[in-house]
Amino acid sequence: MKPFETKFSLLIILFYSIKIYSQVFVNQSGYKTELPKIFYTNISASNFDVVDSETGTTFYNGNLQLISSNDPGAGMPVRKGDFTSLNRFGNYFIRLNTNDTSYHFSINQNVYYDLFNKSLKSFYFQRCGAQLLYTHAGQYQRNICHTGDAFFHSSTGQSGFKFSRGGWHDAGDYGKYIVNAGISAATLLMAYEYFPSYFSNDNLNIPESGNGIPDILDEVKYEVQWFLTMQDTSGAVYFKLTKEQFEPFVMPSQDSGMRYIYEKSSAATANFISVLARFYRVYKNYDSTFANDCLNAALDAWEWLSNQISIVPPGGFHNPPGTYTGEYGDNNDFDERLWAAAELFESTGDQIFKEYYEFNYNISGLFNSTMNWQNVKSLAHITYLFSKQLNTDPIIKAQLAASLDSYCNSLLTKVNANGFGVTLNPGEYYWGSNSQVLNNAVLLILSHTKNNNLNYLKAALEQLNYVTGCNAHNLSFITGVGIKYPMHPHHRPSEADGIVEPIPGLIVGGPNQYLNDPVLQQHFNQNTPPALCYIDDVGSYASNEIAINWNAPLVLVSGYFNNISTTSVEEDNEFNPQGFYLEQNFPNPFNSSTRIKWYSPESGWQTIKLYDTLGRELETIAEGYFLKGNHSHLFQIDSFLPSGVYYYQLNCGSSFLSKKMIYLK
Repeated sequence: MKPFETKFSLLIILFYSIKIYSQVFVNQSGYKTELPKIFYTNISASNFDVVDSETGTTFYNGNLQLISSNDPGAGMPVRKGDFTSLNRFGNYFIRLNTNDTSYHFSINQNVYYDLFNKSLKSFYFQRCGAQLLYTHAGQYQRNICHTGDAFFHSSTGQSGFKFSRGGWHDAGDYGKYIVNAGISAATLLMAYEYFPSYFSNDNLNIPESGNGIPDILDEVKYEVQWFLTMQDTSGAVYFKLTKEQFEPFVMPSQDSGMRYIYEKSSAATANFISVLARFYRVYKNYDSTFANDCLNAALDAWEWLSNQISIVPPGGFHNPPGTYTGEYGDNNDFDERLWAAAELFESTGDQIFKEYYEFNYNISGLFNSTMNWQNVKSLAHITYLFSKQLNTDPIIKAQLAASLDSYCNSLLTKVNANGFGVTLNPGEYYWGSNSQVLNNAVLLILSHTKNNNLNYLKAALEQLNYVTGCNAHNLSFITGVGIKYPMHPHHRPSEADGIVEPIPGLIVGGPNQYLNDPVLQQHFNQNTPPALCYIDDVGSYASNEIAINWNAPLVLVSGYFNNISTTSVEEDNEFNPQGFYLEQNFPNPFNSSTRIKWYSPESGWQTIKLYDTLGRELETIAEGYFLKGNHSHLFQIDSFLPSGVYYYQLNCGSSFLSKKMIYLK
């Protein structure tokens, strides 16, 4: 996404030749007990064993299926193994031909827990204008940065300083961009809005953890607060906040020099509207005052946007002379305006926004591509398709559902045609290809929730398998996840902090057959199979950089599979069967529709009691003899309880767990 400084890119690069090694490619995060379990290999073999890594006992034997004798993406023969029926908890490896083995992996219910938590917490490590304390950041603690944001760039026609501290660093650099942040924040909000019980945890260990608000919303709020600083009094929103040139590879607190706010943009304004309108919907039950401020800011922005007949600035944003940071060029803001209208309609129900969306929704087609920062049309359609407003047009919803199914069927064709089950054909391995894979998974998941098509669910899981190790590199593309993962991402803090391990939970861009940086050009050429055009080199910004808009769909997909029921497709939470577990429940704020859910590893007498913030016991919510397994109890409380912060504690034998709750009458 960002050019890498010449002094780094022109370092002496050792001669490199491509060699395809015989390998067994597995999901290095592991396999969830009752979900499909697929692996791949380029080894010539007819069958495989799944072997317990501790005892050496073979617990499964299966046949390999030849998928392709020469996969067009990877340029190798690819065989597929399926051991879905092996549901025994344990640690294993795949064995072929006696001596060929895979990395070790686990089978249990919690294999995606670490992946999900690291991918979500990566946004905390991208915070700008904040000190990351050891309490929350561990060895990646760092000093506060960029407290002087920012001065108006001369190209804005304005001068002086505008306080705009905060938000997330966009990628491997320290810039902040409304357009790319738009799809990033919106994807996190979409995860919570559509699957609230899956994303309601409040224990991520960020500064806001334990406040009774899901940490995913706390993290988005940190970004939204910065969004608000980027709005002009006219309602318009400035495009970005960066230096004129990219920073050297130093820690954020050591990045000195002038940072600038760049001109107003209709695309940025529409992204701003969409994020703040959606944030209002999911946050109003936690802080109605702040949520209303966000909605009002979005409405002010719409008033400005609706008065702009064409894209602002003309032709879309371009860097002014002397500026070489990210441009995020886009000469068409139709999709951004459509998305803004859809979000405002869902948040307000106002006829003006409904009419705007319904009049324009089919001008450039329905679901004919996945979403990315430059094309957010699919996000507009998703919002309308999943709308809870009573006055939506059922015919339009039916058209959208059919179109989404059609697009997902085209993804199934790719899954079946490609050796690693990935939704990329040759020609589609472009800059940030891993984000396309994951955004396709998001659409497959959403379509599955509408029509219960298990093939979509399996295909979505295949995309997660791909980024966690089932790929031609035998690599988990997420730092700190799996056994083999990127150690040298194009990410300034990870390179400059002096710590061997990169910051965990960051997904790199992945294979890029268009070789958009000097390092890729040194190592590969147009004859290289497209899926192989990746290198774990800090200089390869076009294949090994990280970005918030790539991490956001990873959060949604990993969080979804972390929680999804493995025995059905119903949207009920899956609990930890290995030990005592108390869910951070939804909704929180608690009300009469909230269910407290927990798992007990053994039968026995169990109680749930309510306490105030001073630790005084107030009331017993539930009490009785419960069998081993999952349980759910409807929250009910005497009317004397005033609104406020409380704790509920589950006692099971000698074990107990507590969670914070916000109670609203």
